[in-house]
Amino acid sequence: MNFAGNGKVEILEVHAEGEVGQIVVSGAPNIPGETLLDQMNYINQRDDSFLKFCLHEPRGKSQMTVNLLLPSKNPAAEYGFIPMQPDGAHSMSGSNAMCVATALIEQGFVQTSSKEYRVPIDTPSGLIVANVNLSGSKVRDVEIEMPTSFLESANIEIEVKDFGKVTADIAFGGCYFVLVNAAQLQLRICNENASKLVQLGKAIKEAAAAQIKVQHPEIPELNQIEYTMFVEHSLPKIKTSTILYPGRVDRSPCGTGTAAQLATLIAKGEFQSDKELVSESIIGSRFFAQAKDKVKCGKRDAIIPVMRGRAWVYGKTQFFIDPTDPFLAGYTLSDTW
Repeated sequence: MNFAGNGKVEILEVHAEGEVGQIVVSGAPNIPGETLLDQMNYINQRDDSFLKFCLHEPRGKSQMTVNLLLPSKNPAAEYGFIPMQPDGAHSMSGSNAMCVATALIEQGFVQTSSKEYRVPIDTPSGLIVANVNLSGSKVRDVEIEMPTSFLESANIEIEVKDFGKVTADIAFGGCYFVLVNAAQLQLRICNENASKLVQLGKAIKEAAAAQIKVQHPEIPELNQIEYTMFVEHSLPKIKTSTILYPGRVDRSPCGTGTAAQLATLIAKGEFQSDKELVSESIIGSRFFAQAKDKVKCGKRDAIIPVMRGRAWVYGKTQFFIDPTDPFLAGYTLSDTW
């Protein structure tokens, strides 16, 4: 374990619209890589011991993300972050970007005296910008300029084990999603159906990953479907449920998924690019999304979405690294994992 030894890891407790997004602010090991994408790949392919230390029990739990705050590899930004979840490090997260931007301002990592502040942030998916609205020293809300987002494939039929055929769109919003209109499943997005959504969402994601190949036009390493997002449409509002490993519902409306959904709706002519999309989570929290620009990603028609939401810093935690601890790498049990 490359960070073993006496020491401590300092973590900020943060959530964005209900979704926990802790932030490691000190004590992380050195992660090799020339870019944040390299560092993400190092965690996923070479050494995930620090991820397990933070996310697995007894320190972590399945219903959370831990964001690794790092010096930016892009000269346009001072800081970058890598979202770490139980299944690995990921390239981007809208809710976690809101957590990071809020913490950078409220904890004094970046200084501002104005009521509005622009914070560039490096990610494995590329540079993003957080436009922060302030009330005194408190962040009121954060608008994230998301990665270039696009519809990859529309109305794809997926054969799902023990269920049958499901029609879905495949889209990118910082990572790849399989987007499923919940109406065809006769399954409402609500707390009472959370377990059913998780079970079916996992099966759809596994089937889509096996049956459909994806490839980002400009970033070769981004070539996997990562999540299922169920959607109910009542435009200009959608209700969403993104299914995360090991088997849970995103508590927030999911920024990257909402970006993928907005790009899909615009590409299919179902939503005007100058309108604001309201994205509501299973617990009723909301993000507000709009297309800032229409662009190209490779040869694909794409948009630059902006995503507005709120985050709160609610605590601080210190993890002590003790080499005699038999569970530095943590553990998981099948009752919740």
